[in-house]
Amino acid sequence: MGEVETLTKIRKVLVVEDEIIIADDIAMIIAKMGFYPLAPVFDYDSAINSYNTHNPDLVIIDIRLQGNKTGIQLAEWIRTCFNTPIIYITVMGSKTIRQQAGLTQPTAYLIKPFVNQDLVDAVRSIIDQPI
Repeated sequence: MGEVETLTKIRKVLVVEDEIIIADDIAMIIAKMGFYPLAPVFDYDSAINSYNTHNPDLVIIDIRLQGNKTGIQLAEWIRTCFNTPIIYITVMGSKTIRQQAGLTQPTAYLIKPFVNQDLVDAVRSIIDQPI
């Protein structure tokens, strides 16, 4: 039987967030957890480029991004070829949005504002799940 890859091996985390202050805060939290936060990106196209360049092990996505495309569309793109864990962070907590996001099989869904520990707990909650 092959070795199961788990989050404990994660090194690179892509943060896709339209607000630079929040993106920087998330990157700092990720770094304190011992992971490598890639340079935050703010829109769909930049996220695709960063994903293709760095092949991250975890993606933290805001549903609302700069430009015309959403974080849900980004997650759909990721799901077409990859099984990378996704954590949504968003102010968009309506039932309809949550249902749309749920179709992309996120690992976690955090509503802004959240406290740092919420993100830490979300990341820790997937430590033993296969990637």
